[in-house]
Amino acid sequence: MITIAIADDHKLMSEGIASILQSDPELAVVKICGNGKELIEYLRSHIVDLVLIDLNMPVLNGPDTIRILKNNRTPSKIVVLSMYADENIYAKCRELAINGYLHKDSDAQHLIDTIKAIYDGENRYDYDHTLKPGQSDVLFEDKFLKKFKLSRRELEIIGLVRNGHTNQEIADILFLSIHTIMTHRKNILHKLGVRNTAEMLALINI
Repeated sequence: MITIAIADDHKLMSEGIASILQSDPELAVVKICGNGKELIEYLRSHIVDLVLIDLNMPVLNGPDTIRILKNNRTPSKIVVLSMYADENIYAKCRELAINGYLHKDSDAQHLIDTIKAIYDGENRYDYDHTLKPGQSDVLFEDKFLKKFKLSRRELEIIGLVRNGHTNQEIADILFLSIHTIMTHRKNILHKLGVRNTAEMLALINI
């Protein structure tokens, strides 16, 4: 029996995932937590085989939760379960040395099969619809990096804006505050010599 704990502040989502997983007799969801702090407290006195962690949670978010679990040498396999399909957030998660990344819109069988594969020792990351590593850098580097003296972070944000992400989504993906993202975007417009996002997108698509 593979025991699983879930940390997600969206109750309907976490209960739905738990229901899917427990439809398989080999899987048991033993705890559902509303945030990372609850999960960490639970794991102080309980051992589970695998934890599913959302990235955006109140009190203690996903990345900080994962760092604490790593520091505590928690033996559980760590899997991020998120709505985001973006190379930038994938890279951030890989830096945290997680065992897997699953999309919340995964079909039931894929979710079950992936959980079992990770438990058996594989690492699984679902990024079927994201840019390949470095693709955005290649797109902008020669033309904009040197000419406009843009930083790597600014290039990263331009790529996310170009892909249709809102300020809040970019903040979530990069684990930054929305105020920081807005400041970066203001600086980007100034460096490019354009007045708004539409002009910026027209320039970078030349």
